Amino acid sequence: MPKLGHIHTHLNLVRRMGQATGVDLSEAMQAGQVTSPEWAEMVTNCRGCACADSCRGWLDQQSLAGRTDRAPDYCENTATFARLARVAAE
Repeated sequence: MPKLGHIHTHLNLVRRMGQATGVDLSEAMQAGQVTSPEWAEMVTNCRGCACADSCRGWLDQQSLAGRTDRAPDYCENTATFARLARVAAE
């Protein structure tokens, strides 16, 4: 089993990915679009990902370029962010 990354580091990465993809994770939780177990799974997925450094760099670029339509393909939570972005756009 791969070593999991530091929880606070990956919590921050998940939040930043939400911002970059136009997903307000706090709002999604309040609206019932993300459950507590799903939120925990997103952070755990991120903690187990081997691309944290690439992700950090990608997020830094997005903060300069503005919002994007989707998370990068290597993101362990791409499908979840895509689903939440679709719901937010409705």
